[in-house]
Amino acid sequence: MEDALFMEIANEIKVLNSQAVKLVSQGRLTEAEAICKKGLELTGNLAYYEGMAVFFFNLANLEALRDDLIKAMTYGALCAEMHDKAQADAEDCDALMRSLAKAAMKKGVEREKKGELKTALEYYYVSLPFLELKYRQATLKEIELIERLTNGG
Repeated sequence: MEDALFMEIANEIKVLNSQAVKLVSQGRLTEAEAICKKGLELTGNLAYYEGMAVFFFNLANLEALRDDLIKAMTYGALCAEMHDKAQADAEDCDALMRSLAKAAMKKGVEREKKGELKTALEYYYVSLPFLELKYRQATLKEIELIERLTNGG
């Protein structure tokens, strides 16, 4: 790819990312989501995995603000996948996933206390791969108990 063209595209990606971050900070989540999806389309067409990771990271944070932890974790996992494909450092993404996993586990506990066992399981399952060992073990025990309860035995 020609250097000037690459620089123009890279500049557009930076502008889109800056716009998305600014809109999120202003609470304009729907507009930020549209910008992120535009950025994903652009970076996806170029197979620019690091750029895709940035926009998936932004979408994960955006969905966390909307309190949709399952969707946030889905975007976070895609962020991690793009970092892997780019063979790039994923420290920020990993930290986000650990934080989201702990929040999803807590949300599962809340749902379980309300008797919403199916929803609790959804939160537990999505958090499981990203939890620290002690939380993972406790969550596995909760999953086992709920499954015994819901399967009659």
